[in-house]
Amino acid sequence: MVAQGELHGELFPSNEAYLQWELNRLERRLTAYLRAKEDPGAIPAYLELAAELDQTRLEGIRIRRDTLEAGIDIPFDRISVRYSLAARDEEILMCCVAPHLSAAIRDLLIHAQGNLLKTYLEVGFVSELIHPTGTLLTGRIWFEGGHRLVTAGLLQVEEPAGSSGPMSLLSHSVSTPHYVAAAVLGQSMVDERVASFCEIVEPAIELYDVILSPDTRRIVQEFIRGFYRRNEVLDTHQDSWTLLISGPRGSGKSTLAEGLAKALHHKLFVMHLHRLARQYERAPLIRHAVRNAQFNDAVLLLNRPEDLLVIDPGLQGALESLIDEYQGVTILEPRQAEKLDPSFESLINFFVELDWPDQESREQLWESLLPADAALHPDVHIGQIASSFELAGAQIKGAIGWARQRAMARGDKLELTANDLVFGAKSQILTKLEAYADTLRIKMSMDDIVLPENTMDLVKEFLDACHQRNFVMNDWGFSKRLTTGKGLVALFTGEPGTGKTLCAEILANELGLRLYIVSIPKIVSKWVGETEKNIREIFSHARAQNSMLLFDEADALFTTRVKVERAQDHYQNMEVNMLLQEIERFEGIVILTTNLETNIDRAFQRRILFTIDFPIPEKEQRNKIWRKLLPVQAPIEGEIDVELLAEWFELTGGQIKNAVIRAAYRCAAAGHGLTQTDLEKSAHQQAKEAGKLARPLEELHM
Repeated sequence: MVAQGELHGELFPSNEAYLQWELNRLERRLTAYLRAKEDPGAIPAYLELAAELDQTRLEGIRIRRDTLEAGIDIPFDRISVRYSLAARDEEILMCCVAPHLSAAIRDLLIHAQGNLLKTYLEVGFVSELIHPTGTLLTGRIWFEGGHRLVTAGLLQVEEPAGSSGPMSLLSHSVSTPHYVAAAVLGQSMVDERVASFCEIVEPAIELYDVILSPDTRRIVQEFIRGFYRRNEVLDTHQDSWTLLISGPRGSGKSTLAEGLAKALHHKLFVMHLHRLARQYERAPLIRHAVRNAQFNDAVLLLNRPEDLLVIDPGLQGALESLIDEYQGVTILEPRQAEKLDPSFESLINFFVELDWPDQESREQLWESLLPADAALHPDVHIGQIASSFELAGAQIKGAIGWARQRAMARGDKLELTANDLVFGAKSQILTKLEAYADTLRIKMSMDDIVLPENTMDLVKEFLDACHQRNFVMNDWGFSKRLTTGKGLVALFTGEPGTGKTLCAEILANELGLRLYIVSIPKIVSKWVGETEKNIREIFSHARAQNSMLLFDEADALFTTRVKVERAQDHYQNMEVNMLLQEIERFEGIVILTTNLETNIDRAFQRRILFTIDFPIPEKEQRNKIWRKLLPVQAPIEGEIDVELLAEWFELTGGQIKNAVIRAAYRCAAAGHGLTQTDLEKSAHQQAKEAGKLARPLEELHM
């Protein structure tokens, strides 16, 4: 077999042997070139060697093809075939690749060029070296802008850095990108110019392992069939085919993209376009990246393109052209698909919309991602864990990783317990929801709230629905019938202080859930698009954990949409629409409280399963509230006539609480226990501050 010597018809034993043969040829050429430069009499010998090398190139191509048929991979041959390189094209390209492969050849090339200060190769030198003419004319066709070596990005022809004014093409530098040289060695590499925002992924996820709904899987399969069918009709594997994958963060968009690349037998070239915010000259960088992806014959994944266009709207046309011209599969993966310009739609062949995984999908994800080498303790119930923690696929994978580490720390036997998996799940829900909401957990039960009988019945019905939500949706199969609206939404209406928020707090405690009270001022922003972003963040984080959302004074955010007469009206309506969409998708429990029910948009009212009115308490309820709010430990002086207080002062529960606390502070400051007189004074003051009729205290005991 051919190793380092001349060709004798044998096969190349390896790619390394083939490249050594190429380097030996270039070394012979350079040695003869140097002799010809030093001694004009050696020029005929140099021209004779150049002709001989042209012939052995043709023989080398034949043997290289035979080597491939024998099962030995020669990556340079794939590049040659793909770009239809002629023999002379190969000589030019290998001359520019060689400095990446051999330091000795690099030094010899610079020495032969004759100017050690020029550490780059000049077009004129490479042309004279590979295509000597014996005349004063120097070939340049391989370095022109329209030649396949240049258009494919195999050669980079540029004016040298620091040059002043226009220069002859023969004085330009010529080089090969590092990723081309890496490919000759059989390696995939990202162009160093775009490494800050690009990566090459070797897909490891099989498409059949990606958890998808039946409808989504059907669309994906149609996309793959359409791609291959179109290639068969056009008799090409270079046609463009574009897919848009949308869905909330964590819904599995990147996993699906990797599975698709694996199914298509291609690498995945990911461009994280939002990272270009830190770059200048973005358009050239994008072109380099797309050329890099094209060279690797990869599925091109454009991650968060809408963020790039917010940074630089002028790139819209350039990005559309690159998508349209890309030869192969392009996947658009926006985080917010609604922000993409409608002009992208004409470039997209298929749309796939993913949703947050439902309970059944989460259960499948847990089962598919559990390590094969780990045993499960009998106390593990995957369905219960999947039901309790609304995690996305990536979060479930992270949760299992944490659980595995916890189990391994206990000893040699790898057995995952329910506590391990719950610990792992909780590790994934340490989110930033606190930035938009106040968390609250109290130790009160339904016995601690005083409501009219009909109101209490409705509250208990809602509590029962919350308890049975997972059972009805999953075990009874309703989740398969409903595409949206799988969560529970309740509207608590009534005057301030009637117990709406307290009731939500007690319900969360009864259900064992963490309650997040959404702070409206924290999420409403004067900046365009910021409020929608905050809303999306709230629901995205809330999905990941076993919690309840409470929108207090919801009429401030869930207001009726208005006729668009000003720009701010348009954005206000967008915020309401965003809330509608997120509540429809949310599978947890949402409670809205308001004292202005008529201000709530009708579209929200259609999505509310329970509307519960909290009226101002009657005398009987006020009596109970006064009694419950007087602690057993509090010192009492004299008799407290709770019935008189309940009858005389028409206060809400919140106002009664304030009256009791106010009286307690006054009595403590005076150095004595609670008295009827102090309670009456505080109740009278609360009534006046609430704008209610408050007769003089003197009339109380008349």
